[in-house]
Amino acid sequence: MPIKQLFFIFLFTHLVLCAFTLGVQAQSSPRPNILVIITDQQTADAMSNAGNKYLHTPAMDKLAANGIRFKRAYCAQPLCTPSRTAIFSGKMPYQTGFKGNAEERDGQWPDSLLMMGKIFQQAGYKTGYIGKWHLPVPVSKISQHGFETIENTNFLDYNDAATPSFCARFIKVNKDQPFLLVASFLNPHDICEWARKDDLKMDLLSAAPPPSQCPPLPANWQISANEPAIVRDQQKVSFRTYPTVNWTVGQWRQYRWAYNRLVEKVDSYIGMVLGSLKKYGVEKNTIILFTADHGDGYGAHRWNQKQILYEEAARVPFIVSRLGQWKGRTDDMLVCNGTDIIPTICGFAGISKPQGLKGADIGKRIANPSISLRDTLVIETDFADNDKLLGISGRAVITKDWKYIVYNKGKIREQLFDLKKDPGEMDNLAMRIGAKQQLGHLRAYLKRWCDNNHDDFIAQ
Repeated sequence: MPIKQLFFIFLFTHLVLCAFTLGVQAQSSPRPNILVIITDQQTADAMSNAGNKYLHTPAMDKLAANGIRFKRAYCAQPLCTPSRTAIFSGKMPYQTGFKGNAEERDGQWPDSLLMMGKIFQQAGYKTGYIGKWHLPVPVSKISQHGFETIENTNFLDYNDAATPSFCARFIKVNKDQPFLLVASFLNPHDICEWARKDDLKMDLLSAAPPPSQCPPLPANWQISANEPAIVRDQQKVSFRTYPTVNWTVGQWRQYRWAYNRLVEKVDSYIGMVLGSLKKYGVEKNTIILFTADHGDGYGAHRWNQKQILYEEAARVPFIVSRLGQWKGRTDDMLVCNGTDIIPTICGFAGISKPQGLKGADIGKRIANPSISLRDTLVIETDFADNDKLLGISGRAVITKDWKYIVYNKGKIREQLFDLKKDPGEMDNLAMRIGAKQQLGHLRAYLKRWCDNNHDDFIAQ
């Protein structure tokens, strides 16, 4: 073959390869950073962007203004360890076996259950976890949980005020490569200490003002009629957990005031973390997911704490944001943060989610709001005195307009609420003949769900 012809073949091949390379570079974009922010014991309505005028949360409001706020997001189980275990494994507590609070100890977490940090570490992300841990895995077991940088986790001395600085350092060091960072805050969990007049673990609060200057009680402050007695009976197990049983109206109003102040404090720390994203030039390429491990009674139904399946304890903030990139909107789709976070952030990062996870990739809904990913959600509870289970378990089936709650014990076990007409869950329709058809439908749904998902909960 003539040298001239060989030269043109070489030149053509070179140009084709260059074009292919440029095409690949043009199609690819940097993998986004993922920042997961978790507060502790924050009910969904404790944000000013949710319409609450008795507190001010500018950082959370910024996330909502630059993202999608899912108004109907729930935790897997309203208790710390079970909820966190679900968030970091993608599986429900009945599947993991972690139904009560558990201490940090090696050998409890099965190797077959992949943790969030490990999933992202294996995919080439730099991984960090700052703040409250409360997972049944030693923080030193990086080979299992996968968080290469882990700071400020010691239950005896971690500090919400220190978390932003640790986050800033992680962001600075890893700003030139894709990262997953979890910023986990304790508050407003300190409301537990405030209620029993203990010293707060985090920030000090000034003395509560007179009740007349505190937020009003919610419309559903009273205990609803035909409530399963078992939920009040378990309050007697620990006065330290439920010191509020005989509180006056004034005390409850001051409780709501203190709770709001604790939310505002943690909001200020969240604002500092967001500031670090901008300072180190990664704001635009970071997807932020903000949620809480569970809610708080917030005075509704005369309830402090969590565990119960009422909306205030089970419904949580859930905002997915990209600062300066997305416009704020709300969405009514049912979300479970325990099962949906891992599939969602894996989707954003282009990582295959582990097999066996049934949660929804919320990113698909964000990209196309007409897509329906879920129309019914099942969550669970097991009442516990810390790590001691009390033998009282329950399930809630939640739809667009209805909520069915059933417990495993007691003369009255069931509650049925029309959330559209009765968002405060005060009128238990399970006792009404007129609601028999709807009750039967949701009973049957729960039975099928338990059978299909290998949940051995027995309601009747």
